[in-house]
Amino acid sequence: MNKAVKIIYAALFFGICAVPLCAAPFVESNAEIEKKELAEMPSIVKDGSLNTDFSTEFESWYNDRLPFRSELLTAADYVKSELLSSPASTVITGSDGYLFYDGSKADFMDTNAMSETRLRATAVTLSLIEENVKAKNGRFLFFCAPNKESIYGEYMPACYTKAEETNLTRLHALLSEYGVTYLDMKQVLTDNKDQGLYHKRDTHWNYLGARLGYNAVMDALGKEHKTYADAAYTVTKDWRADLDKLLYPAGDGILDDQYRFDIEWDEFEFAIPAGVEDTAAQLENFISDKEENDTRISTKNYDADGRLYMVRDSFGRALLPFMIDNYEKAMFVRTTCPELSMVSEGGDMIYEIVERNLRNLTETAPFMFAPERSISLPADTAGEVKRMEAKNEGYACRIYGLLPDDTDMSDGRVYVTVANSAGAHTFEAFPVCESKMLGEESEKAFSLMIDPALELSGEYTVTVTTGGRSYTCASKAIF
Repeated sequence: MNKAVKIIYAALFFGICAVPLCAAPFVESNAEIEKKELAEMPSIVKDGSLNTDFSTEFESWYNDRLPFRSELLTAADYVKSELLSSPASTVITGSDGYLFYDGSKADFMDTNAMSETRLRATAVTLSLIEENVKAKNGRFLFFCAPNKESIYGEYMPACYTKAEETNLTRLHALLSEYGVTYLDMKQVLTDNKDQGLYHKRDTHWNYLGARLGYNAVMDALGKEHKTYADAAYTVTKDWRADLDKLLYPAGDGILDDQYRFDIEWDEFEFAIPAGVEDTAAQLENFISDKEENDTRISTKNYDADGRLYMVRDSFGRALLPFMIDNYEKAMFVRTTCPELSMVSEGGDMIYEIVERNLRNLTETAPFMFAPERSISLPADTAGEVKRMEAKNEGYACRIYGLLPDDTDMSDGRVYVTVANSAGAHTFEAFPVCESKMLGEESEKAFSLMIDPALELSGEYTVTVTTGGRSYTCASKAIF
């Protein structure tokens, strides 16, 4: 290679490398594309001395702002996914055009099995929620929206082996044991999978799957409802799927099919968000792939009857039009910390969560006053609690803590007794670890809120009972 060719080659190489820098002032910021807070420009001097992490921090700053970043990622992922059929951007490329979320493969293969203690804690938590709803003469239903792999696993690459038993199947068995009213949505969808109920390039069910799921939910709940069985629909290729977005952040990607129903919905209004004039446009935004400001939605439909409190995640968005059309008042919240005070007397509560997030059900205790119980305390104590915190938060006294690591919690039930010279009260606690407040994780934990209407005050001793053994802690003023 002669000298001139070498010079041209080097100039071309450095010229290409310089393109992003030269183009930086003229291209769109990556802030909207990344959907995150971008790294800040680092300082050479930090806290009065040389910043030894400057090169690493600068690299993060530059990477976040690299022009054409999304286009480069899109091109790379297209080659990996469409041409090489290899995993890219946390997306698994299956057969027949199916994409799957890499984060769900552990559920599919059962490599993330929840412990028996965690599963029982989940079942007990749901049973206490249902007890509270029924005490208000209401109806409760829990259902888990299955991962796409659980329904269409035959399109997963052969290297991923489907497990016979999963967290979901084990939880269903325990829900039956604890008397929790639940719907086996996995079975409902499996029985009808030939209809094509999930998007090929998205983790969620399409509107056809949502209609099927809605009817199954209402049937299981015992709520009289419209079925929309005869509603006509058209198939449009206009859905910007979430997995496709991960693969191709730039441009429109490869659009997916969506089933658009021809349904004349009852007129309704939004209580939350307030001041919505075009309800149809706002609802369309809520059920779209955008998921903007949909943490708390409240609606009024005067042509329907009944009240609904629905705890949901992204799977629940496609159910919104059906539910709104069948309840006079409905509230939809995206949370795993339900507020049971929001359940009306005689109202319905639906609790939906996607399979891959099952363990989130016990990340924090629901916002609910603990029910009082009558139990006999063991004659002898097994020791002291590992840690206990008590806070009077105005609306309630919250007591939570950790038990010794060797505590037997095989039945999932935990009781907390507060006592002083005036008497004793025993409550059933949620077997949940308040890890964010405690700063540590443990499956041997408890959490409860005591109703201020009981007018307890003063200094109390606290005894925690589980598995037929009691644990004490130092006396303290908790009210």
